Amino acid sequence: MIFNLPGYRVVEAVDLPLGGRRVKVQPVDLDHGCPGCRVVSSRVHAWVEQRVRDIPYAGEVQVVVRKPRLVCLEPACPGRTFTPATEQLPARARCTTRLKTAVLNAVIDSGRAVSEVAADFGVAWWTVQATVNAAAVLLPSVDDLHVHRLGIDEHRYRRVRWYRDDGGGWRRVEPWMSTIVNAASGQVLGIVDGRDSAAVGGWLAARSQAWRDRIEVVAIDPSAAFRKAIIEQLPNAKVSVDPFHLVQLANLMVTRVRQRLIREREQRRGRKIDPAWANRTLLLRGYDTLSARAKARLQTVFASDDPTDELSAAWGVKEQLRRLLTVTGVDQARREKMILGCYVIAADMDETWRLWHTIQAWWLAIEVLIRTRVTNARTEAANTGIKQIKRTGRGYRNPAHYQARILLTSAARRAA
Repeated sequence: MIFNLPGYRVVEAVDLPLGGRRVKVQPVDLDHGCPGCRVVSSRVHAWVEQRVRDIPYAGEVQVVVRKPRLVCLEPACPGRTFTPATEQLPARARCTTRLKTAVLNAVIDSGRAVSEVAADFGVAWWTVQATVNAAAVLLPSVDDLHVHRLGIDEHRYRRVRWYRDDGGGWRRVEPWMSTIVNAASGQVLGIVDGRDSAAVGGWLAARSQAWRDRIEVVAIDPSAAFRKAIIEQLPNAKVSVDPFHLVQLANLMVTRVRQRLIREREQRRGRKIDPAWANRTLLLRGYDTLSARAKARLQTVFASDDPTDELSAAWGVKEQLRRLLTVTGVDQARREKMILGCYVIAADMDETWRLWHTIQAWWLAIEVLIRTRVTNARTEAANTGIKQIKRTGRGYRNPAHYQARILLTSAARRAA
């Protein structure tokens, strides 16, 4: 009753001298159909014992299955004998079905590494990975899903690596992958290697025409490669730019201004004695999120370490961009854009002009963002953990391995 392998009964259980136990089982029902002619037979020709892997219970368990070799009762059948297959032990299986289910749940639900799961259950690494790959094949086809809003995002999952190919030469493995996500639900729909337009465009081109015609809005980073793929494959879809990356560009602009000012004034890099360097992370935070003490520290930085007022001007441009991205109407966004332009003209620095040109180039996508609020950040708000799911692909050499794991993890969390 404790062992409880469905369809089998325990014939013998022996405690081993070095720990663990050996359990011998055999099928309860001996009536099975021949796989060739489907004629049911229960006549045993011989018994064969096979050792299989099963889930551990209070230590290691060695399972020996006593399989019947049945005689086919159909004279015209070319197969004279056959070994019946069960739900727990399909044909040629070396592991029970419940073991494969357990290792799959350990990888997908618990987020553990395949090597760790394999060592814990006492099976080979490839056994666990093959189980994950087989489960990914059973996922519904992307073309059968009714998707109206997409999110395309890139992710760096490891450093650049070099491997020898079959010809003996060295091959560079790009450490970037791009994920295509259902922006409404957060489910990962596909993964491609790299972050260029050819990879993303190829994935979109592989979808059916009806599927592509249903796409209304696509949220992307300010990436020209992604926008090119969308224009070519989804001409009816509108592009929405992710506000996180626009604010990130503004923060990078503030950092470059701070670094340039200290080099021009002191002919060196920033140090702890410089207030701007000591409070460099404070400059990148939103002013509305600061406490009264933090706001006082920020004013001290501008008063003591910004004689030309260039740092405060760059910071003001960044804050105005943040205000622009939080408005709720397009008309209000255009007014905030005019104010931002005045800030850029007043600052008149190469760094601020570069940011302004980026805003101009992506303004139509910003208007789509203001109207629809479709962003890749919404998938995180849906409690699907997209960033954490994508990190599970780190370390895999074969793209098919991490793609299967990411797709399964995303589908499991969406179903939950």
